[in-house]
Amino acid sequence: MSYLAIKIGAWMISGLAAFVLLWDASEPVAPKIQPGVQITTTLHSVVPVTVAPTTTVPKGCAQYVADAITAGWPADQAPMLARVMFRESRCIALAFNSQDPGGSRGLMQVNAVHETWLKEAGIITHLDDLFYADVNIRAALHLWRMVGWSAWASTHG
Repeated sequence: MSYLAIKIGAWMISGLAAFVLLWDASEPVAPKIQPGVQITTTLHSVVPVTVAPTTTVPKGCAQYVADAITAGWPADQAPMLARVMFRESRCIALAFNSQDPGGSRGLMQVNAVHETWLKEAGIITHLDDLFYADVNIRAALHLWRMVGWSAWASTHG
């Protein structure tokens, strides 16, 4: 059998299959619904199930600085606060630096060496609380009030 005969045969079979499929599709669907009978429909979702996030949508540096001023940071410190926040964490609330002793956490990279007095001040109950932006901002404010910007000397110096 030649190549051309095989090709013509394949075209004919494909055409016949398409014709049969179209012929079947053109027939009206027989009604299966009886008048006065309740219809129950089950919907199956094609959307994957996701777990709701436990964190909020990340903010930008300017929004975090505004939150910091609302939390008690002096407004005149906003430029330095933005600079330090960006330098320390790129304004990522979940930033973690394992290179520091005990690790530094959050927006302002508050170091674990401050754990005791942060707990005594009632700002945190656990170091991982520093991953919450509002807690980190308050902890950094408390630290700033104690020692000023020297806690971030390598950042602003």
